[in-house]
Amino acid sequence: MQFQTHPKVPFTRVEAPAFVDRKGKTVDLFSVESFVNSAVLLDLSGRSLGEIDDEDLEGAEEAAGLSIREGEVVVLHAYKEDSKKRRKPFPGLSENATNYLLFRRIAGVAADCQSIDEGNSMRSHRLLLRNGVFIAEDLCNLSLVAQSRFRLLTLPLRAKGGVSAARVLALLDSHW
Repeated sequence: MQFQTHPKVPFTRVEAPAFVDRKGKTVDLFSVESFVNSAVLLDLSGRSLGEIDDEDLEGAEEAAGLSIREGEVVVLHAYKEDSKKRRKPFPGLSENATNYLLFRRIAGVAADCQSIDEGNSMRSHRLLLRNGVFIAEDLCNLSLVAQSRFRLLTLPLRAKGGVSAARVLALLDSHW
């Protein structure tokens, strides 16, 4: 099974290295354990339009009283409320922000926007995916996640390609 993304038909999805490199690892080659992670939620919903920079990430960490840990998935809450009418351009990651996340040795990046790149650059996609960091985009209901740290369960289909539709669940302590 293969998926093609279409900018007018957004769906929650996982992207693997094959999304930017034909010879890259496809979604079906990742172990199930790769998609069960500790996660940290960074609230960036109060910022203005434009790229998310490393200073924005550090500010969100400071505001939440935490720091990104090695091996975590960083969940970016970029929109003030969950809405089908998402603003454009998408608040993509700057090169500095992407390098900051790579320096922190994260496992993945998940976001409630249609792309972690502003416009059509694919710069952050290339940097992250080529370094083994998976990407999940177009998440919803992040405003309902009441914890800064939680377990993130990302459930992609076993697609032989660089992208797969996925269910992404936040497993909160209060629900156990």
